[in-house]
Amino acid sequence: MADFLYKGVVDWFLEQMSQGKLAPGDKMPSLRKLAKQLELSLNTVIHGYDLLAEEGWIESRPKSGYFVCHKPSVKHAHVLAGDKVVQFGEALSKKMPWSALSHRAAMVDQSDEFLIASVKQGESDLPILGKGHLAVREAVSEHLRKVAINVHPSHIWLGRSPLSMYTQAVQTLTDRGDAVLVITPCDPRLTSTLINLGRQVFTLAAGERGVDLDEAVRCMRDDAIKLVVFPSQFAFPSGSEVSNLSLRRWLAILQHVAIPAIEWDMTSHLGYKASTLMTYKSLDDKNQVVYIGGVESKGVDRNAAWCIPGQYTDLEGALLSADLALSDPQQQALMDALQSTQRQSLMRRARQIWSVAEKSKSILEAALGNTVRFASCKGGLTLWLQLDQALTDAQMTQLLAKHRHGIVPGYYLSAQNDADHWLAVNVTYDAIDKLALQLSSFVKAPKVADTVESDCAEALPQAEMEPGMADVPSTAPQTSESETSGVLLEPSDFELDDVMLKEGETETELDARQSVTDDSALPADVESDAPPESESNEEKTSKTVYNPMLDLINHDFG
Repeated sequence: MADFLYKGVVDWFLEQMSQGKLAPGDKMPSLRKLAKQLELSLNTVIHGYDLLAEEGWIESRPKSGYFVCHKPSVKHAHVLAGDKVVQFGEALSKKMPWSALSHRAAMVDQSDEFLIASVKQGESDLPILGKGHLAVREAVSEHLRKVAINVHPSHIWLGRSPLSMYTQAVQTLTDRGDAVLVITPCDPRLTSTLINLGRQVFTLAAGERGVDLDEAVRCMRDDAIKLVVFPSQFAFPSGSEVSNLSLRRWLAILQHVAIPAIEWDMTSHLGYKASTLMTYKSLDDKNQVVYIGGVESKGVDRNAAWCIPGQYTDLEGALLSADLALSDPQQQALMDALQSTQRQSLMRRARQIWSVAEKSKSILEAALGNTVRFASCKGGLTLWLQLDQALTDAQMTQLLAKHRHGIVPGYYLSAQNDADHWLAVNVTYDAIDKLALQLSSFVKAPKVADTVESDCAEALPQAEMEPGMADVPSTAPQTSESETSGVLLEPSDFELDDVMLKEGETETELDARQSVTDDSALPADVESDAPPESESNEEKTSKTVYNPMLDLINHDFG
């Protein structure tokens, strides 16, 4: 037992972790139960839990208790704001609509028991035209108060597809050929839909402290922007909370330039804090923001969406003409999910997803070690991770052939130069361990030349591939240094001379030389504080270094 009684709680916790009895995502024993088990007072256990929380070992979840956190040992991945507006390449733009569809499951809750519509005997399954039943819209209105949106139920439209509502909004607010500004990284369906509808898509990358508002204003002025699209709180894929200061500044800019906006908010119910979240719509006193929210799952007819058209009455007619109404059983399932007392409520599912996310982080870090870094994520459905080296075309083809329902490549989410180093992983994907194992074989093994791509593609015959499923932009950097990415890739783990016979050398001598080389290498999970001796000074200075002062000087922060 430790010197102080409350440290006995810490000793007990560390012992449970070392023995595997507690793992990231597991729920901690209640305070009273542990006090009785360790024969300590309740105040002593509370003090011990507070100490574990301060050290980042556990975390309190509202109305749920304490849960074990994943305490990362790898460096934090900094999501930097873009310093200029960029567009997706022409080759990638043509492939994105198909790719967004093929990765849809990776962007939604993959639970098979969510939003199940129970049909009663003799009940009609015909959809109800219009906005939906008043009782359901009242439940949605009450739910929206949790994200600080006070809206009357008569202004809410219900539908079975949030993407269809988004498409109707884009077609109503803009014309073909108009320029649209999208804040990235975001759901790739947002940008691919715009491209498919013939809109010019300009993207501005948001960092951990927001975007460069000066660049946003310049783009709106010089590029004649007609619409702005925002991912909302805990949006796909970074899962970061938007500061209230950023929200207010954006609304002031929109009101000044008189440009409409669409807020895509599918994950606010996965918020991390118990306090009320803020959204762009919650501060929109001019009704310039079209708000689209909802719940999606991979099951058929297990999706529900709601839309607040704002001041745009033409959009109401477009939604009515699109006939997106929910059937009676679907509306009942949605109303049940919005009530916290129900077994399949959004609140209960949010707690489950948070727990699964902590486990997923632990699995991925254990497999990938120091070759991966996670961005700050306190909500949402995905983990936003950064790899030290971009995957080759052949490796990405293999990965998508087996796990396209669990991942989205970063270059579909952002047009930034280093986007191919990023990957979004759905935490509800049921094969996270297999995904981590395959990724580990790629990032810890020598990179394969593109000439063997045909061999790797045998995992999924070309005839069976969906269009765009395994497409990787030809502009993505490969094993050599990329001038366009601004990031120096790590050198290969082997040299050509190590695997070829030298003059006068026998195969036995070659095997002996290779074994010596392998034995002298450090294990993959050992991190050395000193840089490799083979790394030149030029390579050291070429690597990207995060400077926090840039955010304070150039970018919006709150």
